[in-house]
Amino acid sequence: KLKKYPIVGNLTASVLAVMPFFGILLYFKNFYHVIFAHAGFLFLLILIREMIKDLENIKGDLVSDYQTIPVRFGTNVSKKMITALTIATVIPVFILVEKYDVGYMDIYFYIALIILMYFIRLLWKSETREEYVQLHMILKTLIVAGVFCIVLIDPTVLVNGKKLLAGL
Repeated sequence: KLKKYPIVGNLTASVLAVMPFFGILLYFKNFYHVIFAHAGFLFLLILIREMIKDLENIKGDLVSDYQTIPVRFGTNVSKKMITALTIATVIPVFILVEKYDVGYMDIYFYIALIILMYFIRLLWKSETREEYVQLHMILKTLIVAGVFCIVLIDPTVLVNGKKLLAGL
């Protein structure tokens, strides 16, 4: 039902995907700004992925009368929005790398930015469903790689990590 309204379905899916971050913060009653920066980066990646899925499924959305961004405003507008969101990922990455000591995870962020630049280039060349699926897989791979790269974060960044390391 939410796909009947442009961007609402995409935003809803993205917000729901990052809610566990905030659930953890509420449970432990700790509000680490570094978590907000990570959640911001993840939110943008998931929102971009949702918008790519709309480009993938444009024919089905037309038949089902879903008012997604590509259906309502065209693929060019959708690509411009995706490009803007992709460029916006620089903001949380800059905050995470410059303001917080994320340990070796900064390598992941630098590689992610390089991949996202390549992603933008591919986006503007893409016209077929298969090409959009390839873009979708790039984003999915970045998200999964980010999960595995969490082990690269310096545990002393977190208060509990300092306590853990002090006990060793």
